[in-house]
Amino acid sequence: MRKWIIILFLALVAAPTRGYCFETSLLDMHKEVLEESKKIKGLLKDTKDVLLVNSMWDAALITMTQIEAYFSMMGVFNTIDPKEITPEPIRYLRLWLGKIKDTNQLNIKSLNALGEPKDKNTELHMAVLKVYYRKLNDRIDRELEKLNLIEESLEMDMATQQE
Repeated sequence: MRKWIIILFLALVAAPTRGYCFETSLLDMHKEVLEESKKIKGLLKDTKDVLLVNSMWDAALITMTQIEAYFSMMGVFNTIDPKEITPEPIRYLRLWLGKIKDTNQLNIKSLNALGEPKDKNTELHMAVLKVYYRKLNDRIDRELEKLNLIEESLEMDMATQQE
C-alpha cells in the first residue's frame, strides 16, 4: 500500500516533468543570460576593456551551455519509467546543479578580480551579469529543493520495499 502512495506522489510530482525544464524558471534565466550575452558581445567592437568584456561573454556562454545540458539531462530523466526510477539519476541532477552554482560563484569572483572597467557600459553589463548569476543560484536552490523531495521519497520507497 505504501509503495502505491509513493508511486502516486511521484506521479504527481514527476508526471508534469515531461515538460518540466520548460516550466522552470531556469529557462527564463537562460533567456536573460542569452540576451545579456548578445549585448556584451556588441561591446567588443568599441570597448577599452577588451579582456574584461571577452571574459564576461565567455562566462555567459558557459552558463548557458551548463543550463542547456541540465535541460538535456531532464529530458533523459523524463524517459525513465516512473516504476524504475532510482535515486541515482536525481543525485546526478543535483550534482550538476551544484556545479553550475560553483561556476557562477567563480564567475562572480573572477569578474571582481579583473579590475575596474574603463567604460561605463562595461561596468553596467558586468553588474547585470553578476545579478543574473546570483538570481540563477537562488533558482538553482529552489530546483535542488524539488529534487531533494523526489529523492527522499524514492529512498523511503526503496527502504519500504526492502523490509
